[in-house]
Amino acid sequence: MSAMAECEVAVSDLGAPRAQAALPRLNQMLARHGFEEEPLSWRDERVRGQHEDWRFRSVFQPVFRLQDGEPKLWSVEALARVSDRFGGQLIPTVLFAAETTPRRTVYVDRQLRCLHLLNFLLQAPPPGLVLSLNVNAQHLVNVSEAHGQFFAEVLQLLGVQPSHVCLEIVEDAVSDPVRLHSAVQRYRDLGFLISLDDFGQGASNLERVWLLEPDYVKLDKVLMRRALMRPALRDKLAELVAILKLHGAKVVGEGIESEMQLDIARAAGCDFVQGFHLARPADTLSWPIS
Repeated sequence: MSAMAECEVAVSDLGAPRAQAALPRLNQMLARHGFEEEPLSWRDERVRGQHEDWRFRSVFQPVFRLQDGEPKLWSVEALARVSDRFGGQLIPTVLFAAETTPRRTVYVDRQLRCLHLLNFLLQAPPPGLVLSLNVNAQHLVNVSEAHGQFFAEVLQLLGVQPSHVCLEIVEDAVSDPVRLHSAVQRYRDLGFLISLDDFGQGASNLERVWLLEPDYVKLDKVLMRRALMRPALRDKLAELVAILKLHGAKVVGEGIESEMQLDIARAAGCDFVQGFHLARPADTLSWPIS
């Protein structure tokens, strides 16, 4: 049985009036980018997004704290589901690959975060639950200054503290370390939590962890798979986790797809875990009692 199913309470609809009331103002803020006048809309008791021929919706996957060895709900990561006007499903990364202008990339990235935040509030989340949001690497490159200011204004409008929002960044996707550091520092100054995502993939390196000083580092699922298939690597995984913790980061084990992988993450010293074995992404959630 998944950790989500062990003990649940029904989600109330207390967040719905708040999210609905904010829609017109958020559409005005997004319309400044010069695209759709009403990119966000209310449909089927959820907020939906759109840009030209693309349609967006939110799903959420829980992240669990390994408290006393047992998973306890800590945060939810918002993920985009993208379709074309005919209903065909698209991979979100393809969407950003198709965005050729900086202005369009910034607009879509901001719209998705507004969409996720509103749909998160509709879930009537428990106090203190952290919302994790991905920041597209091209967004970091295309915004020259004032990183986070737009979204900080959105949070203020909705009465959400930045300390309850974790911004996830794939650090090896940004080739300019100076610009990356500047953006991360700006986010941190505004009060956001910072997470490096997919660590262990591509050109990820510990030097950037030292430079950026993230609050969290999410180990790419490929590391968990390798540790599962090759037991000799499990000590190496534990060493990596220890090094990351030494530099002040909490460690999240991603891609937990079995009880054995959960045991490996626990033995390696991971602070948090996320994966299909614990809970799959869903547009509607029930909150476990912690």
